[in-house]
Amino acid sequence: MNTYFLPGAGIFGGIKVGFQFAEALAAAGVKIVMALADAEAPQWFRSTAPIVDRAAALAALRPGDVAIFSFPGDHAELKATPARLVFHCQGTAPEIDPILADPDVTILTCWQQAQDHAQARGRQSIPVGIAVSDCFFHDGTPKHRDAVSFMPRRGGRIARDVALAHPCLDLVPIDGLHEDAVAAIMKRSRFYLATSVGEWFGLPALEAMAAGCIVLSVPVVGGRDYLRDGENCLLGEPGDMPALLARLTGPDALHLRDRLRTGAMAAASNFRPSRHWAMVRQALAAELGAVVSWS
Repeated sequence: MNTYFLPGAGIFGGIKVGFQFAEALAAAGVKIVMALADAEAPQWFRSTAPIVDRAAALAALRPGDVAIFSFPGDHAELKATPARLVFHCQGTAPEIDPILADPDVTILTCWQQAQDHAQARGRQSIPVGIAVSDCFFHDGTPKHRDAVSFMPRRGGRIARDVALAHPCLDLVPIDGLHEDAVAAIMKRSRFYLATSVGEWFGLPALEAMAAGCIVLSVPVVGGRDYLRDGENCLLGEPGDMPALLARLTGPDALHLRDRLRTGAMAAASNFRPSRHWAMVRQALAAELGAVVSWS
Protein backbone atom coordinates (compact mmCIF):
# COMPACT_ATOMS: atom_id res chain seq x y z
CA MET A 1 0.00 0.00 0.00
CA ASN A 2 1.03 3.59 -0.66
CA THR A 3 0.22 6.10 2.07
CA TYR A 4 0.73 9.84 1.77
CA PHE A 5 1.27 11.38 5.22
CA LEU A 6 0.31 15.03 5.69
CA PRO A 7 0.58 17.23 8.80
CA GLY A 8 -2.99 18.53 8.64
CA ALA A 9 -5.92 19.72 6.56
CA GLY A 10 -5.32 23.48 6.79
CA ILE A 11 -5.22 25.97 3.95
CA PHE A 12 -1.65 25.52 2.79
CA GLY A 13 -0.59 24.93 -0.79
CA GLY A 14 1.41 21.85 0.11
CA ILE A 15 -1.71 20.08 1.34
CA LYS A 16 -3.51 20.56 -1.96
CA VAL A 17 -0.43 19.65 -3.99
CA GLY A 18 -0.15 16.40 -2.04
CA PHE A 19 -3.75 15.49 -2.77
CA GLN A 20 -3.35 16.39 -6.44
CA PHE A 21 -0.34 14.12 -6.73
CA ALA A 22 -2.22 11.28 -5.04
CA GLU A 23 -5.10 11.70 -7.49
CA ALA A 24 -2.66 11.57 -10.41
CA LEU A 25 -1.20 8.33 -9.04
CA ALA A 26 -4.66 6.85 -8.53
CA ALA A 27 -5.66 7.76 -12.09
CA ALA A 28 -2.68 5.74 -13.27
CA GLY A 29 -3.76 2.68 -11.30
CA VAL A 30 -1.70 3.14 -8.13
CA LYS A 31 -3.55 2.42 -4.88
CA ILE A 32 -2.99 5.26 -2.41
CA VAL A 33 -4.58 6.73 0.71
CA MET A 34 -4.02 10.03 2.48
CA ALA A 35 -3.16 9.89 6.19
CA LEU A 36 -4.25 12.88 8.28
CA ALA A 37 -4.89 13.28 11.99
CA ASP A 38 -8.32 11.88 12.91
CA ALA A 39 -8.90 11.26 9.18
CA GLU A 40 -9.87 14.94 8.84
CA ALA A 41 -10.55 15.88 5.23
CA PRO A 42 -9.59 19.33 3.90
CA GLN A 43 -12.71 21.38 3.30
CA TRP A 44 -11.19 24.01 1.02
CA PHE A 45 -10.76 22.04 -2.20
CA ARG A 46 -12.34 19.04 -3.87
CA SER A 47 -10.64 15.67 -3.87
CA THR A 48 -11.60 12.05 -4.39
CA ALA A 49 -8.54 10.65 -2.59
CA PRO A 50 -9.49 8.36 0.33
CA ILE A 51 -8.45 9.52 3.81
CA VAL A 52 -7.44 7.40 6.80
CA ASP A 53 -6.40 8.17 10.36
CA ARG A 54 -2.74 9.11 10.51
CA ALA A 55 -1.91 7.32 13.78
CA ALA A 56 -3.54 4.10 12.60
CA ALA A 57 -1.80 4.28 9.23
CA LEU A 58 1.55 4.87 10.88
CA ALA A 59 1.13 1.84 13.15
CA ALA A 60 0.05 -0.33 10.22
CA LEU A 61 3.13 0.28 8.04
CA ARG A 62 4.87 -2.94 7.04
CA PRO A 63 7.86 -3.88 4.87
CA GLY A 64 6.87 -3.35 1.25
CA ASP A 65 4.60 -0.43 2.07
CA VAL A 66 5.48 3.02 0.75
CA ALA A 67 5.21 6.13 2.92
CA ILE A 68 5.12 9.39 0.99
CA PHE A 69 5.59 12.71 2.79
CA SER A 70 6.21 16.37 2.01
CA PHE A 71 6.55 17.93 5.47
CA PRO A 72 10.23 17.71 6.56
CA GLY A 73 9.20 17.18 10.19
CA ASP A 74 7.71 13.80 9.27
CA HIS A 75 11.05 12.35 8.21
CA ALA A 76 12.24 11.11 11.59
CA GLU A 77 8.93 9.51 12.54
CA LEU A 78 8.55 7.70 9.23
CA LYS A 79 12.21 6.69 9.25
CA ALA A 80 11.49 4.59 12.33
CA THR A 81 8.98 2.47 10.39
CA PRO A 82 9.76 -0.45 8.05
CA ALA A 83 8.20 1.33 5.05
CA ARG A 84 10.07 2.62 2.02
CA LEU A 85 10.19 6.42 2.17
CA VAL A 86 9.41 8.84 -0.65
CA PHE A 87 9.85 12.59 -0.19
CA HIS A 88 7.52 14.72 -2.33
CA CYS A 89 9.69 17.84 -2.42
CA GLN A 90 7.63 21.03 -2.55
CA GLY A 91 10.24 23.50 -1.37
CA THR A 92 13.96 23.85 -0.81
CA ALA A 93 14.23 25.19 2.73
CA PRO A 94 17.32 24.11 4.71
CA GLU A 95 15.08 21.73 6.70
CA ILE A 96 15.06 19.31 3.77
CA ASP A 97 18.84 18.85 3.68
CA PRO A 98 18.82 15.87 6.13
CA ILE A 99 16.23 14.22 3.90
CA LEU A 100 18.35 14.75 0.81
CA ALA A 101 21.29 13.29 2.73
CA ASP A 102 19.33 10.10 3.51
CA PRO A 103 20.09 7.56 0.76
CA ASP A 104 17.09 5.46 1.77
CA VAL A 105 14.63 8.19 0.74
CA THR A 106 13.50 8.52 -2.87
CA ILE A 107 13.19 12.17 -3.92
CA LEU A 108 10.36 13.45 -6.10
CA THR A 109 10.47 17.05 -7.32
CA CYS A 110 7.60 19.23 -8.53
CA TRP A 111 9.59 21.88 -10.45
CA GLN A 112 13.00 22.51 -11.97
CA GLN A 113 14.44 24.66 -9.18
CA ALA A 114 13.79 21.88 -6.66
CA GLN A 115 15.31 19.34 -9.03
CA ASP A 116 18.44 21.52 -9.39
CA HIS A 117 18.60 21.99 -5.61
CA ALA A 118 18.56 18.23 -5.02
CA GLN A 119 21.14 17.61 -7.72
CA ALA A 120 23.47 20.22 -6.23
CA ARG A 121 23.39 18.14 -3.05
CA GLY A 122 24.26 14.95 -4.86
CA ARG A 123 20.74 13.56 -5.27
CA GLN A 124 18.96 12.62 -8.46
CA SER A 125 15.22 13.16 -8.25
CA ILE A 126 12.20 12.00 -10.17
CA PRO A 127 10.25 14.93 -11.70
CA VAL A 128 6.51 14.56 -11.12
CA GLY A 129 5.25 18.08 -11.85
CA ILE A 130 2.57 20.22 -10.29
CA ALA A 131 -0.91 21.31 -11.37
CA VAL A 132 -3.36 24.21 -11.25
CA SER A 133 -6.92 23.06 -10.56
CA ASP A 134 -9.23 23.30 -13.56
CA CYS A 135 -11.57 25.71 -11.73
CA PHE A 136 -8.98 28.51 -12.02
CA PHE A 137 -8.71 28.64 -15.80
CA HIS A 138 -10.39 31.69 -17.27
CA ASP A 139 -13.83 31.02 -18.71
CA GLY A 140 -14.79 34.42 -20.03
CA THR A 141 -15.94 35.88 -16.70
CA PRO A 142 -15.91 39.69 -17.08
CA LYS A 143 -13.01 41.41 -15.38
CA HIS A 144 -13.60 44.29 -12.97
CA ARG A 145 -11.42 47.10 -14.26
CA ASP A 146 -10.18 48.26 -10.84
CA ALA A 147 -10.06 44.92 -8.97
CA VAL A 148 -6.68 43.90 -7.52
CA SER A 149 -6.77 40.64 -5.58
CA PHE A 150 -4.12 39.48 -3.10
CA MET A 151 -3.64 37.11 -0.18
CA PRO A 152 -3.09 39.05 3.05
CA ARG A 153 -1.65 36.20 5.12
CA ARG A 154 1.82 36.99 3.79
CA GLY A 155 2.65 40.49 2.63
CA GLY A 156 -0.30 42.44 3.97
CA ARG A 157 1.89 45.51 4.42
CA ILE A 158 2.76 45.47 0.71
CA ALA A 159 -0.93 45.50 -0.15
CA ARG A 160 -1.54 48.39 2.27
CA ASP A 161 1.18 50.42 0.56
CA VAL A 162 -0.44 49.74 -2.79
CA ALA A 163 -3.86 50.73 -1.44
CA LEU A 164 -2.51 54.02 -0.10
CA ALA A 165 -0.79 54.79 -3.41
CA HIS A 166 -3.82 53.83 -5.51
CA PRO A 167 -7.00 54.79 -3.61
CA CYS A 168 -9.12 54.42 -6.76
CA LEU A 169 -8.32 50.72 -7.08
CA ASP A 170 -10.35 48.04 -5.35
CA LEU A 171 -8.05 45.73 -3.38
CA VAL A 172 -9.78 42.40 -2.77
CA PRO A 173 -8.28 40.16 -0.03
CA ILE A 174 -8.44 36.40 -0.45
CA ASP A 175 -8.22 34.48 2.81
CA GLY A 176 -9.75 31.33 4.27
CA LEU A 177 -11.88 30.50 1.23
CA HIS A 178 -12.69 27.34 -0.72
CA GLU A 179 -10.66 27.23 -3.92
CA ASP A 180 -13.85 27.67 -5.98
CA ALA A 181 -14.41 31.02 -4.28
CA VAL A 182 -10.74 31.93 -4.73
CA ALA A 183 -11.01 31.11 -8.43
CA ALA A 184 -14.16 33.23 -8.75
CA ILE A 185 -12.42 36.26 -7.24
CA MET A 186 -9.35 35.81 -9.45
CA LYS A 187 -11.47 35.46 -12.57
CA ARG A 188 -13.10 38.82 -11.79
CA SER A 189 -9.81 40.52 -10.88
CA ARG A 190 -7.84 42.47 -13.43
CA PHE A 191 -4.63 42.30 -11.40
CA TYR A 192 -3.13 39.98 -8.80
CA LEU A 193 -0.48 40.96 -6.26
CA ALA A 194 1.80 38.11 -5.22
CA THR A 195 3.17 39.43 -1.94
CA SER A 196 4.83 36.39 -0.32
CA VAL A 197 8.54 37.20 -0.44
CA GLY A 198 10.75 34.14 -0.94
CA GLU A 199 7.82 31.81 -1.71
CA TRP A 200 9.14 28.39 -2.73
CA PHE A 201 6.89 28.15 -5.77
CA GLY A 202 3.98 30.56 -5.46
CA LEU A 203 1.05 28.45 -6.64
CA PRO A 204 -1.52 31.27 -6.07
CA ALA A 205 0.31 33.48 -8.58
CA LEU A 206 0.16 30.68 -11.14
CA GLU A 207 -3.52 30.17 -10.37
CA ALA A 208 -4.07 33.90 -10.93
CA MET A 209 -2.28 33.67 -14.27
CA ALA A 210 -4.61 30.83 -15.26
CA ALA A 211 -7.55 33.05 -14.27
CA GLY A 212 -6.39 35.74 -16.69
CA CYS A 213 -4.99 38.15 -14.10
CA ILE A 214 -2.06 40.43 -14.77
CA VAL A 215 0.40 39.38 -12.08
CA LEU A 216 2.81 41.58 -10.13
CA SER A 217 5.12 39.50 -7.96
CA VAL A 218 7.79 40.03 -5.35
CA PRO A 219 10.94 37.86 -5.54
CA VAL A 220 10.27 34.15 -5.22
CA VAL A 221 12.39 31.00 -5.48
CA GLY A 222 10.87 28.16 -7.49
CA GLY A 223 8.36 30.50 -9.08
CA ARG A 224 11.06 31.67 -11.45
CA ASP A 225 10.30 28.43 -13.30
CA TYR A 226 7.21 30.11 -14.74
CA LEU A 227 7.42 33.83 -13.94
CA ARG A 228 9.02 35.78 -16.81
CA ASP A 229 9.47 39.46 -16.03
CA GLY A 230 8.07 41.59 -18.84
CA GLU A 231 6.71 38.56 -20.71
CA ASN A 232 3.94 37.18 -18.49
CA CYS A 233 4.24 39.24 -15.29
CA LEU A 234 6.12 42.11 -13.68
CA LEU A 235 8.63 41.30 -10.94
CA GLY A 236 9.89 43.75 -8.35
CA GLU A 237 10.88 44.29 -4.75
CA PRO A 238 8.09 44.93 -2.22
CA GLY A 239 8.67 48.67 -2.35
CA ASP A 240 8.34 48.64 -6.14
CA MET A 241 4.76 47.35 -6.19
CA PRO A 242 2.95 50.75 -6.17
CA ALA A 243 5.10 52.04 -9.05
CA LEU A 244 4.68 48.83 -11.05
CA LEU A 245 0.93 49.02 -10.66
CA ALA A 246 1.01 52.65 -11.76
CA ARG A 247 2.92 51.55 -14.85
CA LEU A 248 0.26 48.95 -15.62
CA THR A 249 -2.72 51.23 -15.10
CA GLY A 250 -1.33 54.16 -17.08
CA PRO A 251 -2.94 55.40 -20.29
CA ASP A 252 -0.18 53.97 -22.47
CA ALA A 253 -0.14 50.50 -20.90
CA LEU A 254 -2.77 48.76 -23.06
CA HIS A 255 -0.30 46.75 -25.14
CA LEU A 256 1.77 45.85 -22.06
CA ARG A 257 -1.33 44.61 -20.23
CA ASP A 258 -2.42 42.54 -23.22
CA ARG A 259 1.04 41.02 -23.60
CA LEU A 260 1.36 40.12 -19.94
CA ARG A 261 -2.15 38.66 -19.70
CA THR A 262 -1.74 36.57 -22.87
CA GLY A 263 1.67 35.37 -21.74
CA ALA A 264 0.32 34.52 -18.29
CA MET A 265 -2.51 32.36 -19.59
CA ALA A 266 -0.14 30.62 -22.00
CA ALA A 267 2.30 29.85 -19.18
CA ALA A 268 -0.46 28.54 -16.93
CA SER A 269 -1.74 26.22 -19.65
CA ASN A 270 1.40 24.11 -19.14
CA PHE A 271 0.10 23.25 -15.66
CA ARG A 272 -3.28 21.82 -16.58
CA PRO A 273 -4.15 18.74 -14.48
CA SER A 274 -4.22 16.66 -17.66
CA ARG A 275 -0.57 17.53 -18.31
CA HIS A 276 0.32 16.78 -14.70
CA TRP A 277 -1.34 13.37 -14.91
CA ALA A 278 0.53 12.63 -18.14
CA MET A 279 3.83 13.52 -16.46
CA VAL A 280 3.06 11.23 -13.53
CA ARG A 281 2.17 8.39 -15.90
CA GLN A 282 5.45 8.95 -17.70
CA ALA A 283 7.34 8.82 -14.40
CA LEU A 284 5.53 5.60 -13.45
CA ALA A 285 6.52 4.05 -16.76
CA ALA A 286 10.14 4.74 -15.81
CA GLU A 287 11.79 5.18 -12.40
CA LEU A 288 8.74 5.88 -10.24
CA GLY A 289 7.11 2.61 -11.24
CA ALA A 290 9.84 0.71 -9.41
CA VAL A 291 9.35 2.83 -6.26
CA VAL A 292 5.61 2.71 -5.59
CA SER A 293 3.72 -0.31 -4.37
CA TRP A 294 1.37 -1.86 -6.93
CA SER A 295 -0.38 -4.14 -4.46
